[in-house]
Amino acid sequence: MDVRGKSIVLIGRFEGLRQDEAQRRLEELGARVTGSVTGRTDLAFVDSLHFNDGKKLQEARRRSIPIFDDDALRALLADEDAPDRDEPQAGAVPDLVTLRARLLKLEREQGITEEHRAATRELRESQGAILRHPDTHKAEINDYALSPCGRYLATGTLTGDDYGGSLQIWELVTGRCVNVIGIEGGIGRPGYERSIQWSADSRRIGLAYNTHHIGVFDPFSPYLGSVTLAQCLITDGLARPVPWALAPDGKQVFVNSGTPCEVGGCIVPMESGELQWTPRDATPGHPFLLADRLREGLRTEEMDAHDDVTLQADAWARWSRDGTRLQAQGGSRGHAEAFVVDVSSGQVSWLAGIGELAAWSPDDRLLVHYDKGLCFLDAVTGKPNGKGAGHQGVSALQWGMQGDVPRLAALVGEGNAAGAQPGVLIHDEDRFRYRLDVTPVEAGMVYADSWAWAPSGDAGAWLTADGRVEVWSLDGDEPQRLRTLDVPSKTGVLLWGADDVLVAMSPTTLRFLRAGSGEVLGDFTFLHRPRGPKPLGNNYWFFARRHFAPDDAAWCALFEEGVVIAPDGRGAESLDKVLAWTVEERLAWPVRWGELAVVPDARSAGYALGDAPDGEWLREYWDTI
Repeated sequence: MDVRGKSIVLIGRFEGLRQDEAQRRLEELGARVTGSVTGRTDLAFVDSLHFNDGKKLQEARRRSIPIFDDDALRALLADEDAPDRDEPQAGAVPDLVTLRARLLKLEREQGITEEHRAATRELRESQGAILRHPDTHKAEINDYALSPCGRYLATGTLTGDDYGGSLQIWELVTGRCVNVIGIEGGIGRPGYERSIQWSADSRRIGLAYNTHHIGVFDPFSPYLGSVTLAQCLITDGLARPVPWALAPDGKQVFVNSGTPCEVGGCIVPMESGELQWTPRDATPGHPFLLADRLREGLRTEEMDAHDDVTLQADAWARWSRDGTRLQAQGGSRGHAEAFVVDVSSGQVSWLAGIGELAAWSPDDRLLVHYDKGLCFLDAVTGKPNGKGAGHQGVSALQWGMQGDVPRLAALVGEGNAAGAQPGVLIHDEDRFRYRLDVTPVEAGMVYADSWAWAPSGDAGAWLTADGRVEVWSLDGDEPQRLRTLDVPSKTGVLLWGADDVLVAMSPTTLRFLRAGSGEVLGDFTFLHRPRGPKPLGNNYWFFARRHFAPDDAAWCALFEEGVVIAPDGRGAESLDKVLAWTVEERLAWPVRWGELAVVPDARSAGYALGDAPDGEWLREYWDTI
């Protein structure tokens, strides 16, 4: 958090930190610390014991001053030589990735050997590997996001979990769930996209959750409950998510909430702790707010005719890769507009009218929009850069990158415009390359995600109208169909991540496939409801997460120590298709390489668990009934 030049008030007594010491260190950071709340106060820190009382706090709220908790203050004043909680953990995970790849090759050549079993025993004993199942989503997937590194997929639900909803993290190369985090109040709302956003380094994940909260989480945290790194409550209790965007560093967030400025929204720190604020009542000129007034030459005649017109990023907002610009789209005055905000000054760099369908290129150089044809703008200046003449009926846009060249797939569905033929239009930058005569699927979670670019940009894949996936080479003068892959019915989203892995998704299914071969790495269907009883019963909430249903045949139960209750007699081979040993909530290890104890009932599980706490409890309970 940058506090240089800001006026700060400290409220309450911070345990283990004297106010005079806190004041000295804040002043060393360039802040001005005062003893009273005035109209010139920029923000306040309050200790948790005084978060709901005190005259200073009441005055800060009356003046709509941002209020941070003591966790935020402690993080701000942390010693520079203290370990960074966001630094990657020094340990065995990178080495385990290499070892896993070598053992997979060995398995293909010789089958499962003693080396596989020895490595798994070491993994469990020294690395704390635990057994994990994927059946935590108890409702339809509400939102999703592929990590920038391409190695992880985050999926979220709104309801169905003990906490409300859940966030699941999947490792693409293995097609397995590696972490589950319960999210209080659930993630997003139906019909609202981008409720899940990753930081650029894939170490933090931002969520719009619990109706009107925005929080930053560690996606590889071992906690089951909603443990946030930072959160803000600045939407004044709205009953829906608002447009927002997580900064590339994962430590700032733009929120499109009502403000007294001509550019709606604010940029607030999200490094640690909690922020409470109502920016629409803030004093104009507050450093967290965007432009008080548009630069001369940017105002339109329509804006000049209305004193209360505010430029809103109510359709889309994203940060440039270097974190210096905010790229936004809105349509609050009856027509769509795009604009760019300079983050350091909060001023709008340019403003232009656009079609309602628009997309920014990954390298931040181009904005394409559809308005009676494809139109390209220079994303730095806002000036026209070219036009794709004659392209009608475009209904989705998806960018990719091939080296330094941004590549565009413009999808044309059936019946989108008179005379428009279904297909996919491929552009390199603003230059039309060729047309793929196919019919993309239009019914899905997000239509644009029925197309997926390969990370290399030299190939693409899409969901066809007849429910398959076609993979094409797009590297030469003419496109070439490489293969057709089967996916579950009602698949509506296709993603292409690292290690040549495709993800086919619907609200209730996930399939991970090798794009090059069609090999299925993981195949999951959620919301199974077997008729039979659960092995651990329904009376004990602390066992609820252990139950899972691989299919509709029977409920199973899992213990992290390596014991699985499978009442229908299924063996370790079938369980290997859904379970995994997981390390540090980020790496999955094949179950088949270790010794999995598969038992028929809870009593047997109690004895198989031995001295483990659950084993002792199960033996005592089941032996008495």
